[in-house]
Amino acid sequence: MSASVSAHAAINSNLQIEAGQTFELGGGQEGGFTVTGRNTGPVAVVVLGKGEGAASAVLRGTVAPGGEVNASFGPGEMALLRNTSDRTMARLKLKITGDTSSLGMTYSANP
Repeated sequence: MSASVSAHAAINSNLQIEAGQTFELGGGQEGGFTVTGRNTGPVAVVVLGKGEGAASAVLRGTVAPGGEVNASFGPGEMALLRNTSDRTMARLKLKITGDTSSLGMTYSANP
């Protein structure tokens, strides 16, 4: 009898996104992943998904202060978490599950 065990570990994060910035998670990974959690800050955060090779991102929803996020992203897809404020830092308490072994993470200026 054989068993296979997934080596994918969950990532827990107290994420802070500077005013006018977007947090970019994933892109190019082999498997999918899910982002769940709560907006613990004072400003709304927009959640978008951008497929591998796509020209633009697709809106998944807006998470108001105190609101919850539960968004899944497919293989190669990038999650974009965009701070809607140009003055105030956004804060989220997140759990990322699925194929987390090769997820890239970076920040970029809002378009």
